[in-house]
Amino acid sequence: MTPPLAALDFSGAHWCDIQLRFSDTDQMGHINNAAYAVFLESARLALTASVGLSGLKVVLARLELDYRREVKLGQQVQVATVVTGLGGSSWSYASRILADGEVALEARSVQVQVGPDMRPRPLSESTRTALSTYLARELTGAAP
Repeated sequence: MTPPLAALDFSGAHWCDIQLRFSDTDQMGHINNAAYAVFLESARLALTASVGLSGLKVVLARLELDYRREVKLGQQVQVATVVTGLGGSSWSYASRILADGEVALEARSVQVQVGPDMRPRPLSESTRTALSTYLARELTGAAP
């Protein structure tokens, strides 16, 4: 069973600063819901690059978003990302988008490594080791 994000230790997370643009906003003046997926993609790419895996060919198999509060242009936005699991050809992430230090969105995603034929390709031991750099631990005594 996948632990809730509140039960995960984000102290060793990969952090990515996001530069908000006017084009990220909608007619209500806050960041449009579609922009969050782009922020998360930028953070995932930065994480894999930080561990030397920028050449991996991957597809996004799942993206789950829970909006917690609105974000407006001019706020300081960061994405904290941890790896939550490693499968045969896939791995999962948990992410938090923070605006001015407050959680604005929580997300889970699954990436699948694919080969030239776009079929799942097993993760190598070196890929597993690299991704494990950001493998999250479950907090003890965390509320479910």
